[in-house]
Amino acid sequence: MVGRQLQILDLIEKEVLEEIVRDFTKATRVASVLVDLNGQPITREHHFTRLCERYCRSTPEGRARCYASDRFGGEEGKKIGKPFIYKCLNAGLMDSATPIIVEGYHVATLVMGQVLTKPLSVEEALEAAKSIGVEDVAGYLRALHEVPVMSYERLQSVVKLMYTIAKTISSLAMQKYLSQKAYQKNLHNIINSVSEAIISTDPDGIVTLINKATVKMFSREPSSIVGQPVFDFFADPDAFREHLFCRNQQQDPGTPPVFEFLMPNGQVSYAQASFRKIFLAKREAMGYVTVLRDVTQEKKVEKMKEDLIGMLTHDMGNPVLSIQRVLELMLDGHLGSLNERGGDLVSLALNSTHKLSGMVSNFLDIFLDECTGLSLCQVPGDMDSTLAESIRHVGFSADDKKISIHFQPGQGGVRMLADWTRIQRACVNLLENAIRFSPLAGEIAVSADQIQDEKHGESILVSIDDQGRGIDKEKQTLIFEKFYTTSAADSRARRGVGLGLTFSKMVIEAHGGEIWVESPYVKGSGGVVGGCRFRFRIPVTSGQHHMVPKGDVHE
Repeated sequence: MVGRQLQILDLIEKEVLEEIVRDFTKATRVASVLVDLNGQPITREHHFTRLCERYCRSTPEGRARCYASDRFGGEEGKKIGKPFIYKCLNAGLMDSATPIIVEGYHVATLVMGQVLTKPLSVEEALEAAKSIGVEDVAGYLRALHEVPVMSYERLQSVVKLMYTIAKTISSLAMQKYLSQKAYQKNLHNIINSVSEAIISTDPDGIVTLINKATVKMFSREPSSIVGQPVFDFFADPDAFREHLFCRNQQQDPGTPPVFEFLMPNGQVSYAQASFRKIFLAKREAMGYVTVLRDVTQEKKVEKMKEDLIGMLTHDMGNPVLSIQRVLELMLDGHLGSLNERGGDLVSLALNSTHKLSGMVSNFLDIFLDECTGLSLCQVPGDMDSTLAESIRHVGFSADDKKISIHFQPGQGGVRMLADWTRIQRACVNLLENAIRFSPLAGEIAVSADQIQDEKHGESILVSIDDQGRGIDKEKQTLIFEKFYTTSAADSRARRGVGLGLTFSKMVIEAHGGEIWVESPYVKGSGGVVGGCRFRFRIPVTSGQHHMVPKGDVHE
């Protein structure tokens, strides 16, 4: 880990230090200040003499010498392990410096003094003033006469008190340091226990801290990661830099970005990244934290899925269409006449190829919707005709279970623009679902009504009611998810692949509508039925519809 130098303000609040130095000054009437390792003041400069405040620190050279003097005193005090009394490197006044030591770290220096144990000669004073560029030499000499003079014994007693104060500050700092150290150890254990890679960087993007998961993800030694620019580990450094610096606080709430990176062996891997800017007190930027999740395996699965979709839509689609064409030729008598039994079997086979073709189309449309969004092919049509044709498509399945489908056209005859081919496939999916879970000799009711309300405006509402065993409340939203299936009441019933309802939901929502299920549901007569009522609503676009004459409705 590459970290910042431990500082006193990391351990004790500045207000507390200010109060300690101020009270020491009030008690001793001696100038004092707490400085950092470079001699720069941390607290205010308390009870400074006019000589030091108005003259010694009034020029650039004078300030530099004062800071260097305080730094020198701190370094010498650390060497001997106690207060160091010395002549300051500027005006020659007597100072004393006591280092604040925490666990062997020199974090600050308590400086006091600006006194004399014996007067300075005028020659020494003039030489000191000239060396730092003071122009008002007379004022410098008058301020020098105001400097307190005390015996060396008195100075030593004040220094002894200062030593006690310094040890108190060190003790307070040590308690906080040990507390922070224990916290850091726990934090270190927590960070190393997570499976995601965690990378901390400074404000320039240089890696300062990593966890074990980072070493594993990049297959590199920690020493080859820490201290390096984090961008250099990715195939597109500029894109990673942009996300880290420019978008860390305005990050999109959606899916985090994925970046490609190269392993030492040349293998390409992928990581999903989340970024966060971190701050110290007073909102001072400390750096950035990046969390990386290895999604290489997910990318491979996604590629396998794309290959599968391509196989289903191409390698399966063409043979199915060929089989359909042959069966249609057989039914039309172009390949010879069929007896009644043969015609029924060919019709059943043709109906099965239509279902298989629909499954292939469902795969393709769901895949396209995930990748680029579903593109609708809108043509004029109406819901009554679409439902009637859908019922005809599932006729063989309904007859096989002796199920009656009741539908009265007339209420959904609004002619409007829509992708009627896909809506028909959605209706077929819903009807086949109702047939699959209905009991033998059951009934299915289908209706389409034109409705209007303030929230949705003018809409076509389609309902498909069955008499099956229903769906539990907690599963009524899950059934629209991909590949979700629920067992039928009859163990001999066929189970789908779990894409029919997903496709139906996708198509209805692409038209600006919604789909839902009610189970159990209430019949018009007020009775409660334990089956399912699937409903979907599609808005009627204003200016793009008119009533279809009854003669145009499919019976």
